[in-house]
This record gives sequence, structure tokens and C-alpha cells, in this order.
Amino acid sequence: MINKIVQSETLADRAYKEIKKAIIRGDFLPGDSLPEEEIASMLGISRTPIRKAIAELTYDGLVTSENGKKARISFISENDFQNYIKLRKVLEVFSAEEAAPLVTDEMIIHLETLMLNQEKAIEEKDLYAYIDLDSQFHVGIAEISNNRKLQDFIEQIHNQLTRYLVLSGTLAESAKEAHEEHLKIIEALKERNATKAGEAIRYHIDNVERRS
Repeated sequence: MINKIVQSETLADRAYKEIKKAIIRGDFLPGDSLPEEEIASMLGISRTPIRKAIAELTYDGLVTSENGKKARISFISENDFQNYIKLRKVLEVFSAEEAAPLVTDEMIIHLETLMLNQEKAIEEKDLYAYIDLDSQFHVGIAEISNNRKLQDFIEQIHNQLTRYLVLSGTLAESAKEAHEEHLKIIEALKERNATKAGEAIRYHIDNVERRS
């Protein structure tokens, strides 16, 4: 489910990443508790970094944590999904428009490499790898804009939407179509055309909504 952490890494950060990955992939389901002692044992670390990780996950909205009660995986409703989609359309279209004039050939190669790996993940039916690469792609575009807050917001929203699609069972079925839409976004970025890049990513998110 989640892997042991090597001691050279920052434990709280790595615990956060591993637990978040498990939540997004559906290894932990809405309403499941996150017992600190059990998770610490799974990761091979103490409970202190687990507490810090859970605090971050609570901030992200992936976990609910109340005083005196065990932390639990948060629920995500159809209404939540629709609200996240609306936010994603605004933020990611803006992100693509901001990134287009700033993108370098090296950045394009990086995005294309992600898509080559994603195509391989689709062929091998490796949904977990596909999810990771999908996140890297969308967050990667936000990184180009040099706006850290924008990047953080997009990552949080993307995590919630991906979790919803995994739980609904629609993500695997739409992976190939979504991948092709990613390639069109890259083509628009290659042209350094902000309007076209924004339109390409809006088209993609509209289709994510339609396929859900």
C-alpha cells in the first residue's frame, strides 16, 4: 500500500507524500481512520512525523481531524467535484496562459517525456503510474508560470478531483482520451500561444467533467 521511508529523507515530508499518494489512489477510502501507530509501523518511522503529515493532509482537505478523535479520510461528494471542476477551469486555464510565453524547449521536452511515460503506463494498465504522471504534468505547467501559490492551489484541487475519479471508477476508462488531450496542450505551449494553450486545457477539463 505505502512504502517504508529511507532515513535520509525528511520524515514528515515523506510521510505526507506517501499517505497522500495512498489516499489519492484509493488505498484509503473516505471515512477510514488513520491510526498513527499503525501507519508509523507501516512506514518504519516514529509517530511524531506522522502527526505533522496528518496536519498537512488536513490542511489539504484530504483528512478530517478533530480534537480527541482519530483522523479520518475526508468524504468527497458530487457537489464537491463540481465545485473543484469550476475552480480548476479558472486556475488551470490561467496557468496555461501564463506558462505559454515563458516555456522553454527544455520544459517542453520534460512535458513530452512525462507523456511518453504516461502512454507506457496506459499500455501496461498501470493506473498508479498514470495518476502520478498526470499530476506531474498539470503541476508542471503551473511551475512554468513561476507562481508558487498557483502551483499549490492547482495541486490541491487536482488531488481531490483525481481521488473522486478513482473512487468513481471512471479514470482508467478515460486515460487514453485524456492523454491525447495532454498532447494537444503541449502543442499549444510549443507555439507559445497563450490563448490556444488556455483553450486546450479548458477543452481537456470540460472533457474530464463530461467523462466523470
